Amino acid sequence: MKENKGGKYGFLRIFAIIIIIFVGIFSCIHTINKINSIINYTHNTTVWKEYNHIGVISDQSDFENLKYGFGNISANGCGAISVYNIMVLENRAIPLPDVIKQFDLNGENLLGFAGTKPTKIIDFLRMYGFNVNYSLIKSQFKSIAEKSKYSIYIYVGNYNGQIFGHYQLMYNFDGEKFDTLNTTGHYSFSQITSVPHTLFSMIIGVN
Repeated sequence: MKENKGGKYGFLRIFAIIIIIFVGIFSCIHTINKINSIINYTHNTTVWKEYNHIGVISDQSDFENLKYGFGNISANGCGAISVYNIMVLENRAIPLPDVIKQFDLNGENLLGFAGTKPTKIIDFLRMYGFNVNYSLIKSQFKSIAEKSKYSIYIYVGNYNGQIFGHYQLMYNFDGEKFDTLNTTGHYSFSQITSVPHTLFSMIIGVN
């Protein structure tokens, strides 16, 4: 029986074409993100000066004029703001436009319209020397939050066809409740994490 070389080489050609397409798409997205990060950074540094803000951010909606990906920080920037707030609380403040720029480059989901990748939040904090652990196991969330100096609860859900999600920063556990930022207040763990219609959740512990 003769080997079906035509079929073999045909498969290899198709496979090579698929690889080339994926590499091309990845390269295009990387180039788009790089260009957009420069545009956003130029815009955001000017706007940040106009805000003249010092200290933590309690509500991201107060900063809707800052660009994030192809959206804005008010709609999609809760992850970046969680990182920014931790740096401020640690007296290692970084201007918010600089934080945004790092995520604009390769840290956003769907060009920023779906917020920030949790893995990039972890990478950012580790880059600045924090000890970071995380879990997708819900039974571990509370223990991690109570033992961490800071923790970020991440959730994504769907309600009536509308996708929602948030990064909620909590810290200063007093034995019963946590201080929180963006949303800002003083809440118990169950109050923070009892979000209806959640489909995905995880927690990041930061020390």
